[in-house]
Amino acid sequence: MKTLFSLILMVFAATAVTHAQKFTTEFGLGYTYMAPSGSMKKHIHDGHGITADYYLIPLGKHFAFGLEWSHTRYGKEKTTQLYSFEDGSTAPMDVIVDNGIISCALGARYFLRKEGSLKPYLTGRFGYSWFRTMLNIYDPNDADHCKPVESSILMKDGTFYFSAGAGIQYDISRLFNREQSNRLIITFGLNKFLGGEVRYMNSDAPEYPQHQTGNEVTAHFLNTQTQVIHKHHVGYVYTSSVQMTDFRVGLIFRK
Repeated sequence: MKTLFSLILMVFAATAVTHAQKFTTEFGLGYTYMAPSGSMKKHIHDGHGITADYYLIPLGKHFAFGLEWSHTRYGKEKTTQLYSFEDGSTAPMDVIVDNGIISCALGARYFLRKEGSLKPYLTGRFGYSWFRTMLNIYDPNDADHCKPVESSILMKDGTFYFSAGAGIQYDISRLFNREQSNRLIITFGLNKFLGGEVRYMNSDAPEYPQHQTGNEVTAHFLNTQTQVIHKHHVGYVYTSSVQMTDFRVGLIFRK
């Protein structure tokens, strides 16, 4: 999958260089707020993240096309647990479970207006999302020398998705330079995401505490002094199709 996106990126870059004189280019950075819906809403909380995109706009046209990337965190749980070993010793440990989504997509926009400071648009995307949960264990005092036995990546899965939405772009260039326009733009967008079935983790469901038998995730820990292995609950695994809504706000730098 990473190879596929690398090839797409190379082809896209080559096309952009070859036809640079026929396109306006823009690079965007922004903030995204993600709200799960449908069955996903039962299992994960709202998320916050960052986005980046690169678009080409053919001169004199209503549409643009490009690449988008985003990283959203939908949960970070930190607990301090007191572990008991077979030799009778105990140690407080900080258990941090970090849940996130990384997405890459091909995107397109259709502008309802070509001229003016305010440009409403429609947008669509097709891409791939990786759902990943990482575990980090810290000993606040580093006294009992505990460390994870297994990998720090507890869960990783992915699926294809598509999205549709709408937004507006507003030119703020002249607030900084009256002689230039259409260079610095603020953008707002609302999008609906739908995708295939995916497995993902959370430390606990936000609204529904019931869990299916067998979906609990535990991590193994090793006391390097006593060589005693123990395990502790760190979350639950859920399966559902991707259903999300996101709101985005950001800045676009146009050349």
